[in-house]
Amino acid sequence: MTSVELVPSPAPRGVGLEMRVNGREAARLTIPASVRTTDGQVASGGYDSVERDRDSLICLFEARLNEGTRVVLEDRWNPSPEGDSFFVDRTLTIEEAGSTGGVRAELVVDAALSDENADWQLFISGACYNRNDTNLDGLEDYLGTYVQEYRDDRNGHLAVLAYLAGPGLGISLARTSVPGHDTPVSKAELLSGVVVQQSDIGSLGLIPDETGPLRLRAGYPFGEERTFCLDTSGRGWAGYLPVVAGHRAAVQYELRVVPAADLTEAIWSVGERQRLRLRTAPSPLPLPLEELERHRFSLTQQYFRAWTADEDPRRPAGYLTHFSPREGETLGSLIEFGFTGAQSLHALAAIRRGYREGVPLWIKRGRMVNDFFVRECQSENGFAEGLYDTRSRSFVQWFTGILMPFQYSEDEEELRAYLGSQVTEALAPIAKELRGVPGNYTRTMCEAVHSVLLAYEEEARHGVHQADWLKSGERFGSFLLQNQEPDGSWYRGYMPSGEPLTHPVEWFGNGPVEQRSGTIFPIPVLATLHRLTGMPEYKEAALRAADFIATTYVPEVRYCGGLNDTAQLKSVKIDSTGVLFAMRSLIVAYRLGGETRHLEAAVKAAKIATSWLFLWDVPFPVSTLLATGGFRTTGWAVCDAIPAGSYVEDVFLEFVGDLLDVAAASRVPAFVDIVELVINGMQQGTSIPGNMLGYAAPGIQCEGFMTSYWLSAPESTLFSGAVGKVKGDDNDTCNGFVNAAALFGLDAIRETYGTLNLPLIRERVGAP
Repeated sequence: MTSVELVPSPAPRGVGLEMRVNGREAARLTIPASVRTTDGQVASGGYDSVERDRDSLICLFEARLNEGTRVVLEDRWNPSPEGDSFFVDRTLTIEEAGSTGGVRAELVVDAALSDENADWQLFISGACYNRNDTNLDGLEDYLGTYVQEYRDDRNGHLAVLAYLAGPGLGISLARTSVPGHDTPVSKAELLSGVVVQQSDIGSLGLIPDETGPLRLRAGYPFGEERTFCLDTSGRGWAGYLPVVAGHRAAVQYELRVVPAADLTEAIWSVGERQRLRLRTAPSPLPLPLEELERHRFSLTQQYFRAWTADEDPRRPAGYLTHFSPREGETLGSLIEFGFTGAQSLHALAAIRRGYREGVPLWIKRGRMVNDFFVRECQSENGFAEGLYDTRSRSFVQWFTGILMPFQYSEDEEELRAYLGSQVTEALAPIAKELRGVPGNYTRTMCEAVHSVLLAYEEEARHGVHQADWLKSGERFGSFLLQNQEPDGSWYRGYMPSGEPLTHPVEWFGNGPVEQRSGTIFPIPVLATLHRLTGMPEYKEAALRAADFIATTYVPEVRYCGGLNDTAQLKSVKIDSTGVLFAMRSLIVAYRLGGETRHLEAAVKAAKIATSWLFLWDVPFPVSTLLATGGFRTTGWAVCDAIPAGSYVEDVFLEFVGDLLDVAAASRVPAFVDIVELVINGMQQGTSIPGNMLGYAAPGIQCEGFMTSYWLSAPESTLFSGAVGKVKGDDNDTCNGFVNAAALFGLDAIRETYGTLNLPLIRERVGAP
């Protein structure tokens, strides 16, 4: 049993505190109180007084600043019911107002289990996983520093964690009082980096000290020493409370010792504790799920287009759902299989719903899309193209989503006007090199073929034999078998010949972990082919790939490479999509081979997948789109570690069936709760009658939403989804995968359980 105590101790200035676990010092607070001002003054140190009141420690700190401001911090420390942590209720009071513009307070905790910063594994939800080093060069891949500090509205768990593998102990600092209000940040404040306002948004961070221990730091209001919130330079910014005599502000934190077998279990423990502390509950659905599904499906059907042989001899067909939600007019001319286009995933949804509701037109359209893919998009060796440009009648590569302008223009000035200087400067050199590289992503090919094979199975259930679809799957299966590496892996992308792509490294990865992140995608394809053909080669390849995932990505929490594109820095990055695909592949491998090691790895991946979620509802400035639309962030997943929690997206909906599969196989009932959070949460932001959000039609949901700030320094661009977005905005982009993912995830649950009734499903997976 773990015994944790908090005791006063001497500090260089005043009185500090020590947190001891089983008599051993785990953390120390030598500078528990710090007050900073807009004009650069800092008053910090130990407490002026510490008094015990039964189980409580009442600690006071007074900051007298040169220009006349006087601030008092009162910290009340109390043990938690679990006995492994202490709450601190902090009250900041401005007793006297001087001439400074604003003040902010910090709480600093030194991790005492090791003085070597490199020993610690780090976690901040949606932002920092282990050391953020998937290219294995010993450096942080994104911000370029381990000073990792994030506003509360960028931190889905409202917690930070430092974990030490040797003793199997972590130290976490979490905010347990949910932020209640926020106000807009002005353009002047975005430019200056100094924000003075009455906001309840604080910050939490991990601060390595070059000459001392790793520190955990809480700021109120927020402070980010280095950040991409403003621009690609990484310059910092901070918030301050206006100096008004008599003003009081309060915030609560929990300082905890986290015993855990490894980093994954420590992260899971922090998330589950915060789910309890924040009283996380599913968001109310804006409409019943079936009605929301119908709006999504009907919207997609409005964008179906098929070309006759006279218009284009290839007879393309697809759902052209790439548009601004406000205009509803298709942007560009691309039909994309996999990734943001999700054409065969839409076709699968249409075929399934067509049979379910007896609508032949939907089935016919889905068949036309799949027929175009297997007839025109695939080579004899199984390689598949992902992007067909209906304007030029040719296949193109690499650029979709917000990067689509690179598909149509090589003029840097034109790109700068459309995408802004930051995105253009970051990616134009890479785009120039990519234009000469033929090929496709492993993810894109796998997604397209897997959906075609699932549609083949759906048709077969109804007595229709789509022989060409199965042959297409087998061709691609041969491509996968031929190009699998001896260690069971696949590369991120391939040339049509089957040669793996490794350059440019910003796009295809630097080192084996990044370059071979393509391994997280093929297993469901191979498992489906084994089910349809019985060929043992498919099963053997899938299980070898699962071993590669389980040994390469799972132990050190290095999940990466799920996304195909980027708007900054590098394409292969730590992202929620990467861990979700790893989870899916591992649970499929377990069902295929029955190996316990694959189930154990799937459970670990599932636990990390849940760490990307918001467990609370971010408050939005009252005038913003998300505030007026009643948008709730609970259950939404952060996209990737570069914008971190500033930006959430829809991808998790596609994987809710897989997470339920892990729950059923492992008997972890909490996973069912997470599924409910995701299903309910990710219906937010969908336009419905009575709450259209200014969108063109019902059933539109944007690709992502701004929960905070990212590249938000003012800049005018023709495409509003690129940069200059601020908290409370959508990203002004609707892609095919948004509704395709939502429809697929719910259909996957129906396929297994015959119902979307989660209480009933809880009973079936053995949950209480």
